[in-house]
Amino acid sequence: MLTVFYDSWCPLCTGVTEQTRRLDRRQRVVFISFRDENVVKSYQLSEDMLRKMEQRLFVYDGEWQEGIYAVKRLAKEVPTYWLLIPFIQLAITFGFGQRVYDYIASRRSIVPTGHCQEGVCPIGKAKH
Repeated sequence: MLTVFYDSWCPLCTGVTEQTRRLDRRQRVVFISFRDENVVKSYQLSEDMLRKMEQRLFVYDGEWQEGIYAVKRLAKEVPTYWLLIPFIQLAITFGFGQRVYDYIASRRSIVPTGHCQEGVCPIGKAKH
């Protein structure tokens, strides 16, 4: 079983999570929002780890993986994504996979659910 820690304040992340849930017919992946206070307590996520999770996708299956390596690990669990694995591996091998991942991640929008005041919600870019 693979545990994916995703950012539920990120519409892109939430969309990919929902799509992947539908495609995961073998139900081998569990998605958990690291923005949930109960998750932070249950998994004893440190402030440092939470800051890292704000920047990159993290997965756990006995060991932590992040960024492009987390994407590759997730792709291995969902047969629909298997065709992407060789391209992900090539990007890793040639040294640009993590940089491309970080570029995309740094430009995603964040909608801080539950932090709206008087009907106004700040929308910003992810901190990187």
